[in-house]
Amino acid sequence: MTAKTREADTISASEKDQHDFLASLLKEARYGMIDFMFKQAAVLTLFIGWKLSSDDARKFIAAEPGVRVVGVSAVAAYALLLAFWAWTYRIRSHAAYRDLLKIHFMPARYYSPLLITWRLALSLVSAHFVLCTVLIMFLLWIR
Repeated sequence: MTAKTREADTISASEKDQHDFLASLLKEARYGMIDFMFKQAAVLTLFIGWKLSSDDARKFIAAEPGVRVVGVSAVAAYALLLAFWAWTYRIRSHAAYRDLLKIHFMPARYYSPLLITWRLALSLVSAHFVLCTVLIMFLLWIR
């Protein structure tokens, strides 16, 4: 361990500064995840609408079987990435929550509404999986 590392380890922020930082991380994780997931739902909805309404896109997909395979693979990978991103937001949220509880600045009931629970993450990921499944079905349906 270098002298600089030891020095950085001994510098400590005040309890209020720690609280403010961690509370902002907790809020950012919650609202960031919800914002991100709604934006991704909008993207998926646009793709579904485009597939349904674009004759050129349907003709192209029907004429090129490889495009269908690539499209299905891309959507499936996208769904897995959405689950990974949601899990990452959840981990950040729990880390900030756990550290907030350690400093005992305020009772847990003030922070718990901002925590990304497994139910919230699962519900958002499930909704996206449904949209991805619909998109994959449209890709497979085009003949």
